[in-house]
Amino acid sequence: MLAERFIKSSIIYIILGMALGIYMAASQDHSQMPTHAHLNLLGWVTMALMGLIYKNWPAVAEAKLAPLTYWLAHATVIGLTLGVGLLYAGLPQYEPIAIVAAFIAVFNMALFGFLFYRNS
Repeated sequence: MLAERFIKSSIIYIILGMALGIYMAASQDHSQMPTHAHLNLLGWVTMALMGLIYKNWPAVAEAKLAPLTYWLAHATVIGLTLGVGLLYAGLPQYEPIAIVAAFIAVFNMALFGFLFYRNS
Protein backbone atom coordinates (compact mmCIF):
# COMPACT_ATOMS: atom_id res chain seq x y z
CA MET A 1 0.00 0.00 0.00
CA LEU A 2 2.83 2.44 0.80
CA ALA A 3 4.39 1.87 -2.61
CA GLU A 4 1.12 2.63 -4.35
CA ARG A 5 0.65 5.83 -2.33
CA PHE A 6 4.08 7.04 -3.42
CA ILE A 7 3.44 6.25 -7.07
CA LYS A 8 -0.07 7.77 -7.09
CA SER A 9 1.30 10.93 -5.49
CA SER A 10 4.11 11.10 -8.04
CA ILE A 11 1.53 11.07 -10.84
CA ILE A 12 -0.24 14.06 -9.30
CA TYR A 13 3.06 15.91 -8.98
CA ILE A 14 4.07 15.29 -12.60
CA ILE A 15 0.71 16.61 -13.79
CA LEU A 16 1.26 19.75 -11.69
CA GLY A 17 4.82 20.04 -13.00
CA MET A 18 3.65 19.71 -16.59
CA ALA A 19 0.96 22.32 -16.00
CA LEU A 20 3.61 24.71 -14.67
CA GLY A 21 5.76 23.97 -17.72
CA ILE A 22 2.86 24.69 -20.07
CA TYR A 23 2.14 27.93 -18.21
CA MET A 24 5.77 29.01 -18.53
CA ALA A 25 5.80 28.22 -22.25
CA ALA A 26 2.50 29.97 -22.91
CA SER A 27 3.46 33.08 -20.96
CA GLN A 28 7.04 33.14 -22.29
CA ASP A 29 8.11 33.62 -18.66
CA HIS A 30 10.60 30.96 -17.64
CA SER A 31 11.59 32.55 -14.34
CA GLN A 32 10.04 29.63 -12.45
CA MET A 33 12.20 27.01 -14.18
CA PRO A 34 13.93 26.08 -10.87
CA THR A 35 10.50 25.60 -9.27
CA HIS A 36 9.45 23.44 -12.21
CA ALA A 37 12.63 21.36 -11.85
CA HIS A 38 12.17 20.86 -8.10
CA LEU A 39 8.54 19.84 -8.54
CA ASN A 40 9.35 17.34 -11.28
CA LEU A 41 12.49 15.85 -9.77
CA LEU A 42 11.32 15.61 -6.18
CA GLY A 43 7.61 15.11 -6.80
CA TRP A 44 7.70 12.86 -9.83
CA VAL A 45 11.09 11.18 -10.01
CA THR A 46 12.03 10.80 -6.35
CA MET A 47 8.58 9.77 -5.15
CA ALA A 48 8.13 7.33 -8.03
CA LEU A 49 11.53 5.76 -7.35
CA MET A 50 10.80 5.48 -3.65
CA GLY A 51 7.49 3.81 -4.50
CA LEU A 52 9.15 1.35 -6.87
CA ILE A 53 11.82 0.55 -4.28
CA TYR A 54 9.19 -0.02 -1.60
CA LYS A 55 7.28 -2.24 -4.06
CA ASN A 56 10.33 -4.37 -4.84
CA TRP A 57 11.57 -4.61 -1.25
CA PRO A 58 8.40 -5.20 0.82
CA ALA A 59 10.37 -5.71 4.04
CA VAL A 60 11.58 -2.12 3.72
CA ALA A 61 8.02 -0.87 3.19
CA GLU A 62 6.88 -2.77 6.28
CA ALA A 63 9.43 -1.06 8.53
CA LYS A 64 7.79 0.89 11.33
CA LEU A 65 9.16 4.26 10.16
CA ALA A 66 8.54 3.72 6.44
CA PRO A 67 5.20 5.64 6.40
CA LEU A 68 7.03 8.64 7.85
CA THR A 69 9.11 8.85 4.67
CA TYR A 70 5.90 9.33 2.69
CA TRP A 71 4.82 12.36 4.71
CA LEU A 72 8.32 13.81 4.83
CA ALA A 73 8.54 13.44 1.04
CA HIS A 74 5.36 15.49 0.68
CA ALA A 75 6.70 18.12 3.09
CA THR A 76 9.84 18.27 0.96
CA VAL A 77 8.05 18.61 -2.37
CA ILE A 78 5.53 21.16 -1.13
CA GLY A 79 8.07 23.11 0.92
CA LEU A 80 10.71 23.31 -1.80
CA THR A 81 8.19 24.05 -4.54
CA LEU A 82 6.64 26.82 -2.47
CA GLY A 83 9.93 28.19 -1.12
CA VAL A 84 11.77 28.16 -4.44
CA GLY A 85 8.70 29.49 -6.24
CA LEU A 86 8.39 32.44 -3.89
CA LEU A 87 12.13 33.09 -4.04
CA TYR A 88 12.08 33.22 -7.85
CA ALA A 89 8.95 35.36 -7.74
CA GLY A 90 11.09 38.04 -6.12
CA LEU A 91 10.15 37.36 -2.50
CA PRO A 92 13.47 36.45 -0.85
CA GLN A 93 11.99 36.74 2.65
CA TYR A 94 10.41 33.31 2.06
CA GLU A 95 13.72 31.57 1.35
CA PRO A 96 13.69 29.98 4.85
CA ILE A 97 10.78 27.80 3.65
CA ALA A 98 13.07 26.31 1.01
CA ILE A 99 15.93 25.95 3.49
CA VAL A 100 13.81 24.06 6.03
CA ALA A 101 12.37 21.87 3.26
CA ALA A 102 15.90 21.09 2.02
CA PHE A 103 16.89 19.89 5.50
CA ILE A 104 13.73 17.77 5.62
CA ALA A 105 14.72 16.29 2.24
CA VAL A 106 18.17 15.32 3.50
CA PHE A 107 16.75 13.83 6.70
CA ASN A 108 14.14 11.90 4.73
CA MET A 109 16.69 10.44 2.32
CA ALA A 110 18.91 9.47 5.25
CA LEU A 111 15.94 7.78 6.91
CA PHE A 112 14.99 6.04 3.67
CA GLY A 113 18.57 4.85 3.19
CA PHE A 114 18.75 3.64 6.79
CA LEU A 115 15.50 1.71 6.39
CA PHE A 116 16.69 0.18 3.14
CA TYR A 117 20.06 -0.92 4.49
CA ARG A 118 18.56 -2.27 7.67
CA ASN A 119 15.64 -4.16 6.11
CA SER A 120 16.79 -5.28 2.65
